[in-house]
Amino acid sequence: MNIPTVTLRELITLEDQGFARTVFDEVWPLDSGGTEITPNLLQAMVHNGVYLSGAFVDGKIAGAAFAFPSIQGELHLHSHMTAILPQFRDLGIGSQLKAHQWNWAKTHSFKSITWTFDPLVRRNAKLNILKLGADVASYEPNFYGAMPDALNVGDESDRIVIRWDLSGEKPTPRRALSAFPSASIRIEIPEDIVELRGIDMAEAMLWRHRVRDQFLAALKSGKKVIGFSINNEYILH
Repeated sequence: MNIPTVTLRELITLEDQGFARTVFDEVWPLDSGGTEITPNLLQAMVHNGVYLSGAFVDGKIAGAAFAFPSIQGELHLHSHMTAILPQFRDLGIGSQLKAHQWNWAKTHSFKSITWTFDPLVRRNAKLNILKLGADVASYEPNFYGAMPDALNVGDESDRIVIRWDLSGEKPTPRRALSAFPSASIRIEIPEDIVELRGIDMAEAMLWRHRVRDQFLAALKSGKKVIGFSINNEYILH
């Protein structure tokens, strides 16, 4: 398979912002037909220095990322949305967008980048913990409350909060673990939670509550996520 050339750049103009909104609205479509971020709000935020970038393949928008500054805990960049259009997935564009964001944040003197992801989405767990080498900061049950977009509707919005340290020269990826310390905990997740939600929401909710209970109990006992296994499990120790 030929790997296409990906061009990444900040999205500043109103036209550029429209490209990003197109990506976000296609990945997280609303039943109401509305938009994830209104044009006037996005323009105000971009004008005042938030991070908005796009990935282009052959001149066509393929993905976008949106982040804003935060002073909670430390000066950091909170990455609220990163999305890749379905036809451009599995080309490494997501990790390229995150690398662009890492360099941008480091250049602007941020200490770290944080973001959230659904702990049941396997591809995101592997990207964040293994390929990017980011750390799990916390587990937040039903973090956003009920979400109206078609991807999440009917489920509870549990999220893992990730912290990506910017003190090094570049991110340090991890290897998937095949051996574990004694007394470690393994938390299994489903093969494809998005597909499962469409087939059997009751079963999806059983996974949701099982993983939540295991995570919260492990974190309360002082354990931390040290990696992700070759069998697609979180490893806590």
